[in-house]
Amino acid sequence: MNIKIQKYLSICGIIAPILFALKIAILGFFHPNYNHITQYMSELGAKNAPYSVINNTGLSLGGLLIILFSIGFYQIIIKKDNSFYAKIGILFIFISGLSFFLIGFFPCDPDCINYSTIGIIHGYLSDFAQFPLIISPLFLLPTFRKLNNWYNVYIFSIFIIILGIVFFILYKSYIFEGYTGLLQRISFGIPLLWLEIIGIINYKINFK
Repeated sequence: MNIKIQKYLSICGIIAPILFALKIAILGFFHPNYNHITQYMSELGAKNAPYSVINNTGLSLGGLLIILFSIGFYQIIIKKDNSFYAKIGILFIFISGLSFFLIGFFPCDPDCINYSTIGIIHGYLSDFAQFPLIISPLFLLPTFRKLNNWYNVYIFSIFIIILGIVFFILYKSYIFEGYTGLLQRISFGIPLLWLEIIGIINYKINFK
């Protein structure tokens, strides 16, 4: 693959998490009476939401950026570590991106109380967008550990895996019902932060 194309694909991994964060923050600000602590992020793209088209377009665009990043990252990593675990780790990034992309076409039902086929599909896609990105670093740990300049990412990824799983369980357990929105943002934000960091490190190592 052309080095210039790989460079642009690497930048996609940096842009995607920022796009998601800005989308949630800005649309949440303009959405009437929206509460980031108690409400799901998907409510911004629900069928009855005032800015659903913008939200869902942003989801699909962010998902596409993650897909493109995973393709470029794969091309770089397999030259250094062609292991089964590395391929699975990057495949999970791809699956997450594909799920984010598809979520844009399957919005949740009003107030995210999913009863329709589209709403139910939305719920499954949300899990497929989140959990693969949480466990992706687990499979990439051996790669990060042995590659030069990636050891700090190896240590960082260990913390991300632990935090990601803990907050995923807290979010899905619904123990703290009054903080569902906050826990969802943290549990999605942790793996997206990891994606942002590896995107930046990948760019600095290979394209600076």
